[in-house]
Amino acid sequence: MKGALTSFVLCFSAVSSAEVVSFSREVAPILQRQCVGCHKEGKAKGKYRLDTYGQLRKELEPGDLETELFHRVTTDDEEERMPVDADPLGDHEINVIRRWIVEGAGYDGEDPDALLSAIIPLQDHPQAPSSYPRPLGVTAMVFGPHGRKLYTGGYHEILVWDPESGALLDRIPNNGQRSYGLALSPDGKMLAAATGDPGRAGEVRVFHAQSGRVLATPFRGDDTLLAVDFSPDGRVLAFGGVDGKLRLFQAETWTEGFAVSSHSDWLTALSWSREGDQIATASRDKTAKVYEANTGKRVSTFSGHSEAVRGIAFHSNGKEVLSAGDHGHLFVWGSENGKKIADRAKFDNPVLRFMAGPKGFFATTSGGVVAQFNAENQKRLREFRVVSQTGAEAPTVSSCACWESLLAVGTLDGRVLIFDTETGQQRTIFVAKP
Repeated sequence: MKGALTSFVLCFSAVSSAEVVSFSREVAPILQRQCVGCHKEGKAKGKYRLDTYGQLRKELEPGDLETELFHRVTTDDEEERMPVDADPLGDHEINVIRRWIVEGAGYDGEDPDALLSAIIPLQDHPQAPSSYPRPLGVTAMVFGPHGRKLYTGGYHEILVWDPESGALLDRIPNNGQRSYGLALSPDGKMLAAATGDPGRAGEVRVFHAQSGRVLATPFRGDDTLLAVDFSPDGRVLAFGGVDGKLRLFQAETWTEGFAVSSHSDWLTALSWSREGDQIATASRDKTAKVYEANTGKRVSTFSGHSEAVRGIAFHSNGKEVLSAGDHGHLFVWGSENGKKIADRAKFDNPVLRFMAGPKGFFATTSGGVVAQFNAENQKRLREFRVVSQTGAEAPTVSSCACWESLLAVGTLDGRVLIFDTETGQQRTIFVAKP
């Protein structure tokens, strides 16, 4: 019996050692983790792009270990070695790549031009710590149905709060590292998160808002996603981020409608028209644009901003768009022609967040201030102020959300404040930390 068992183990070991290295399961994760941050579309150091199998194959030949690419990851010369300014690849990682090349550099995905991040088998995200050692900046938030819940981004999770008391109601796990945008479908059933690990990976994940169950991960990319929102009818999900592209997915099937190379720099914010027939985008490339939502055709471009544009919103009349950004101006311009109509406000410092709500428009600026503007003519109504806890400089406002007369404000020091937009009074304040 012992001899038979020994023979079985030896036979199994021989079969295992003969298995061909999987590109999607073994090689792609190494490249995504160690290389893609510096060698991808729009950021190809040394003119190397390693973000797709098709691009990678241009840098090597099957069976040939004398290529520039393999030399770069194995050399002891710190001036030539990749990754630059980081620890060299480990012996196991190098052996995986070596075996894969020797075995023929095969591909086990479907589309050789798909991003590596999209072909790597989907895995659960790390579990969040039971208690955070320190507060995280509140970089994304959205109210739940009827304003009874407030969702905020945590570390690999979404936190659910009671906006009246500040009590932690629930924790939705299995999310990207940090959330930079959250959106609730109009029927309140789906919660979408735009997430990322800067310079490494990003994704859009959709959850069942009540149970926290993952419904879909419609997109995985090489860098952070910054903005996400459902169309007014809930049938389409739009999102964008560091790669500057605007993507629209059908919410019933989670298939891509279109992807537009909208901007030459980060897509920082987006906004749907009330009818859902157009979508506006803001970018760090100093432009704001409007697109047809069913075709992706560009309708107009507004180039009046002299610095990065951080926020954008349609006027309820559908004919005007408001945008603001680093130079502090709040511009109104025509959605059909991109021509400036008015300069409604000038702040002394950048406007980092700008959004439309039921009670008007809201813009954040330095000193922990959120300014409210009338919906029709954008006259300034009042200001909501976040006071420093220590007497030092007031914290930066990093996110906002509205529900009827409630305004939620999140800060980089981890606090959430709830204001009443009709009275201007602060109703609740709490630290968004489990």
